[in-house]
Order: sequence, then structure tokens, then C-alpha cells
Amino acid sequence: MGTGMTAWHTGNAGVVIQVTSIEEKGCAAIGFDVFAKQPGGIYPDTPEAIRQELLRDIRKKKLGTLVFTHEHADHFCPEDVAEALKMNPDLRIISTEETIRRIRALEPEAGRLTAVAASEQKYRVVSLPGMRLTLFNSIHMGDRFADIQNLVCLLDAGGKRLMLPGDARPEKLLYERAAAWSKKIDWLIGPFPLMGLPSSRRLIARYLELGHVLAIHFPRLDKDTEGWRKNAQHICETADDGLPVPVFGDKPGKRYEL
Repeated sequence: MGTGMTAWHTGNAGVVIQVTSIEEKGCAAIGFDVFAKQPGGIYPDTPEAIRQELLRDIRKKKLGTLVFTHEHADHFCPEDVAEALKMNPDLRIISTEETIRRIRALEPEAGRLTAVAASEQKYRVVSLPGMRLTLFNSIHMGDRFADIQNLVCLLDAGGKRLMLPGDARPEKLLYERAAAWSKKIDWLIGPFPLMGLPSSRRLIARYLELGHVLAIHFPRLDKDTEGWRKNAQHICETADDGLPVPVFGDKPGKRYEL
């Protein structure tokens, strides 16, 4: 008896968090960066079979909220979101100003779109069925993307606290703001550099108490010419800093018990 929680890895940086209440025989679900389409890019697209399953869940209203951390194509496909909105006009979308602008360009009548302003400095708190979502703005990692608005997502659900940072730059301010929400993070679900960079690991160890990590957002095998995945895995498995060794989420479609 109690509450169960799973993370369904939909590909690249996409996950659906589902919370099931055994006593109430109900469930709540929220998707993060679940539609990716960047043909020929470094990072894999959402597989077609998973894309269709997502659309079915949206049509049946099993998945009622989607969050997109930023507008890059390896996290967000406006055409797929527009298709999802046609299947369920009540679908709620939470994202950045630019992402919402692109959705409205395709679906001007869409009603439940929430944009977090790039100028917003405070935490944005959104109450959802069975969960509470807190968001704040951060800088995108990589100097050439420093002008891209990126949302860090903090989720309180099923008695656990999750951090999904999108492509946030792994700097002091990121972890300070997360720790101000909760120093104890049950699951960090984010791109592999957060755990694969020694500088990021030192900051995590300083500011957060991590229970578990699901590392995602790995490049395609044929595009990983620098050996990013191998290097990150080596650092994670050999580091002596007390941080948990991540689960490497490189199998789209797999569901992980949280």
C-alpha cells in the first residue's frame, strides 16, 4: 500500500514522471521535454513508436501536462506539440517565452499555455494533480547558448523530490537555488555532464544531498566522436566524492522505479 513512482525515458532528454496512488487507485503524470526532432543532429530523436504512445496517452488524458525546458529541437518539436493539442485541447503546456511563442504560431487558439518570463527572478510554483512543480530560470550550458532561456524543474510528488534541470549550466547559482528549495534531492534526472564534469560534481557535493541520479541526454553512438559517454561513465564510476553512481538512461522506452 502507498504510492509508486516511475520515470519513463522517452528518448534523449525526455521523461514522463508517473505517480500512482494505490489507496486511491489513481495516477498523475507529467512529461518533460518529451518531443524531440532534430534529424541528423548529435542527439537522438524521440522514437516514432514512443511518440505515438505519448500521443495516445495525451488523447486519453492519461498525460495532461507537458513541460519544455527550452526551445532547442533536441528537447522540443512544435509540430508534435501542435498535434498533441489537437488531440486534447485541455493539455497544459508550461515552458519558456520562446517555446510558447512557437506553439502559438501553430495553434493560436490553444488555451492552457503558461510561459515563464525570461526576466522572472523568483520561483514559479504550479500546483498540479498529485504533484507540485517549482520552476526557475537558469543559463543554458555552453557559451554559445548563454542567451537561451532554460527552465530548471523541481518536482514534489509521491513523497519524493526530483530535480530536472534541462540544459542548465552546472554552476554555483544553479545548485544554490536548487538547495534553497530542498537540499535533499531524491532523484536528479538530467544531462550526463552534470555528473561527468568534476567541477559540477564538486558543487553538487557541496550544496545537495543526492539520493539517486538518472543520467540522460547522451549523443548518438555514431556521433559521439569525442567519447563523451565513455568519459562520463569512467568519471562517475571512479570518483571518490561520495556521490551516487548514476543509472545511465540510454535505452529509450525503459521505465525506472523511483
